[in-house]
Amino acid sequence: MSNIPETYTAWLTIATDIAYEAGALLKTHWRSGDAVHSKGYRNIVTAADLAAEALILTRLRSAFPNHTITSEEAGADIEDTPARWYVDPLDGTTNFAHNNPNFCVSIAAAREGVPIVGVIYDPLRDFLFAAIRDGGATLNDAPIHCSGITALPEATFAADWPREPQLRLELWARASRLMVEARTLRVLGAAALNMAYVAAGWFDLYLARTLSPWDMAAGVLIAQEAGAVASTLSGAPWTLERSDLVLAATPELHQAWLQLED
Repeated sequence: MSNIPETYTAWLTIATDIAYEAGALLKTHWRSGDAVHSKGYRNIVTAADLAAEALILTRLRSAFPNHTITSEEAGADIEDTPARWYVDPLDGTTNFAHNNPNFCVSIAAAREGVPIVGVIYDPLRDFLFAAIRDGGATLNDAPIHCSGITALPEATFAADWPREPQLRLELWARASRLMVEARTLRVLGAAALNMAYVAAGWFDLYLARTLSPWDMAAGVLIAQEAGAVASTLSGAPWTLERSDLVLAATPELHQAWLQLED
């Protein structure tokens, strides 16, 4: 960590404090009967989403007045600045609304479109996943690494299903081919947690078809810093502008996925 700019270390400290605060707020809403509102096809929002987002945005704007923010509910600041924060105040809203305990807060900072700092906080388990680019990944301040799995028959993989029926069918076809080869499939229903679990070695592979930048910025960084390989589903370089993603625990597992795709 000695070569990490102090600026980024400070960003991570602030992001961590904000994530803890937002997580505590989510816990006050947990199982409280928050009203659920539709914002589109298979897409919902709760009072907890909005309250956590308001808190996070207020804290970020106070700490970083010259940075811009892209957040799931509030949208993106129009200005273009070198540093931009990506916020998912409640990843796993459907889980949250159904009293399923798999949800989290996800906050990341990027410079020139490259994630630099990321935190994912699961408030019910008090799991704080964090990373600084080139500084490794941690869970509650202890270093984490993705699994050493190199072969599909030994791999547990995760996936998130798109909302649109046709895209869901396309990903299901891919996941079905993988399911024949892999050990098993798990679905948490929270994209950021799926990525954090790859980082921790609890999952070995993760597939997604239609993610947004706020879904991915922290999770991909944390997984990469834990040793995972990230690309699009077809193997092209991953960027925040892409909506499809495969995270693999090892280069060998990533290559096995690509061979399955051929």
